[in-house]
Amino acid sequence: MALKESLADQQQLALDEKPERALPPTYASYDWTNEGLAERSGENAVVYCYWDQPFGCKIQRQHRDPEDFLPDWPVFEAPDYGRTTGLRSVLAHHPKTLGTGIAAGPGADTALQEFIATLPRILVRLAAPFGNQQWLLMDLFRRAPGLWRKVHQQTALGRLGTLSLMLELFCAAGRIRPQQRQQFANFLDETTRETVLRRYLGRCPEAPILALLEQIPPGSGILERRAIKSALNSKNGSLDLKDLVRLKDEVTEAILSETGWPEKADIRALLGKGLSFARILHTVHFGLRNLTLSERPAALKALRDAKAPQSLNWWSTHWTTIATRSREFPPPPIPAASQLSPLQTGAALEEENRRMRNNIARFLPDILAGDLYFYHWDGHPAATLCLAVSGNGDWTLLDALGEDGTPIHDEALAEIIQAVQAG
Repeated sequence: MALKESLADQQQLALDEKPERALPPTYASYDWTNEGLAERSGENAVVYCYWDQPFGCKIQRQHRDPEDFLPDWPVFEAPDYGRTTGLRSVLAHHPKTLGTGIAAGPGADTALQEFIATLPRILVRLAAPFGNQQWLLMDLFRRAPGLWRKVHQQTALGRLGTLSLMLELFCAAGRIRPQQRQQFANFLDETTRETVLRRYLGRCPEAPILALLEQIPPGSGILERRAIKSALNSKNGSLDLKDLVRLKDEVTEAILSETGWPEKADIRALLGKGLSFARILHTVHFGLRNLTLSERPAALKALRDAKAPQSLNWWSTHWTTIATRSREFPPPPIPAASQLSPLQTGAALEEENRRMRNNIARFLPDILAGDLYFYHWDGHPAATLCLAVSGNGDWTLLDALGEDGTPIHDEALAEIIQAVQAG
């Protein structure tokens, strides 16, 4: 009998020690406000702001001031780099952001996809390769309007490794508040990579190390690599080149194993001739981007024979020329006005390039692809306006450039914005 009572007591004790059954989580709902997309639970919300609000992410809690929030995970797909986004929403990554027991709703991915479609398409494409720093780079684009042109140029040159490193150094320093991001955006836009690195490292790596850093594909976690730490801390860069070369090859090979690039082109042969992976990618896309469906098969077949930098450049020039001849300028997104004239031909674009000296002719492929459109503003001062399309077809004023690419002062910019909105 005593044994039975003992067993019964142990069973009861085991039952008493079991935790109470967890309540099912409260799932967030999604709605659109005049600020942007709200991921909402009751009176609290995570708000993903439209590009012109300005762009950003903030936490709104009842009886509290809104808090700035910087997502540090991939939000945009980067298939060329073999990277997918997975969960995009803040609550999916930080369930306790709006309180305990709250989870991302079942419509989170669809809602975030729709939000991404409201952003300028060209900026999403420029930011996508940078992994966990995607949202940070978009934030910097919004704070320093000229920065996107600098990154566009670096992308064309295939020099993205040091930018990736600088973004990580900025975050590693804990300098991620809005005012700090504003200063960092201006710093990136107005100074050289050497100056930025010197500020965050206390010194600038030697030229051979910088050249190798540029060839490492952009992404996340580069600062955690032993070879990077050793190279950045070394006073004799030549000792670390072998480790950096090995790291560059490992990162590139990992991307190739996750993508279909080896089937499209002899990437490894081109890499062996000194081209960076980012440079190869841009050159290939540049050549293919505006071809018709009937032209692409021949271009892809010819791409397999490009095994050296010279032949790849010839291939890109050849097919870019064909695309330029076979594609007409898209119709202007807003009509001409008294001081607003759309640049509707390549000749008009070249003339504006000569008149304003702002190097806009290099954006011709982006115009033909329907991502950008340029206008001449015949005001005081005169300006070149750059409009960008979002993923859902809306157009926004992305940039206003004076002569020599100088920014437009606030009073004139307000007049320009009013005219564009009226259009």
